[in-house]
Amino acid sequence: MLTGIWTIGIKVPNLERELEFHQQLGNELVLDETIEFEGESFRIPLIKMGDKYLHLAEKAVYENLLPEPLPFGMTHLVYMSDSLDRDVAKAVAAGAVEICPIANVSAEFGERRVGFLRSPSGWVFEIIEIKTSLVPEV
Repeated sequence: MLTGIWTIGIKVPNLERELEFHQQLGNELVLDETIEFEGESFRIPLIKMGDKYLHLAEKAVYENLLPEPLPFGMTHLVYMSDSLDRDVAKAVAAGAVEICPIANVSAEFGERRVGFLRSPSGWVFEIIEIKTSLVPEV
């Protein structure tokens, strides 16, 4: 079952400027890490904003798998799941399309299984099953 929203992915044209902006607003930089996906490196800082996280990036990790580049702004919601395989299958049965196969991801935030999907109207979302978490709770 989907249990909540973990983070919101946001594509920005200038990561340093966006980090400065969020820090001036009083939001906390929780992690500033670079991860590897599909042979490419992605710097993805994690910002704590109130009771939610924001993942900032100049390019989404799945963007090369889409037919067109993503515009700047919110790129995807990340839903937490207590049963990733079941929730991905349920989303696909409801009309979503998988962008790539479910993957295991380990980084400074911990270990997760992730699925990237696109809804029938085209917006992107991610479903994650957190195996280990190394970030503070919000």
